[in-house]
Amino acid sequence: MYALSNQLEDFRWSKKQAVVYFHWSMQDFDEADYYEMLEMMSAKDKKDRPIDPAKMFEQYQRKQQEKG
Repeated sequence: MYALSNQLEDFRWSKKQAVVYFHWSMQDFDEADYYEMLEMMSAKDKKDRPIDPAKMFEQYQRKQQEKG
């Protein structure tokens, strides 16, 4: 019961965010593709995305060579 209550609260919080910050009507939110909206909300800026470990190692090697 506790988990279901939390999921419902999360859904209501998402609806509140859409209405307050995106200026959506409640009908707009109800008619929106929920899963696409979640994907959009979880999208990260380029600087916040994980980096390829091989590329990171190359950058590290280059900096080590520059140091001497």
